[in-house]
Amino acid sequence: MTDDGTQATLATWAAKDLPARLDVMATAKLLGFAEHDIQILMAVGKLTPLGDPAPNAPKWFAAVEMIWLAADQDWLHKATKEISKYWRHKRERRTNLLPSPGTARKQVA
Repeated sequence: MTDDGTQATLATWAAKDLPARLDVMATAKLLGFAEHDIQILMAVGKLTPLGDPAPNAPKWFAAVEMIWLAADQDWLHKATKEISKYWRHKRERRTNLLPSPGTARKQVA
């Protein structure tokens, strides 16, 4: 991050009166994603929580990094594509598992 970029990020952080660490809900709101999308972004490596939290532990994110990512159009584009890809694959898996409406099920006697 450039020195000008750092100054702008810190100014934005101060103007928004944000704490240094953000939880998942605040991170999602700042980045413009749904809360459940944050888990997807972590799984594909687009977001990294602070520390090394256990899978079932609360996740925290650095506010200055989230502001920087929110201002990065390229990152937002890639993250949005990953979210779309995840939900598309999930829908495809579900429709492939459901029987077609015209096929009859065999009954075991």
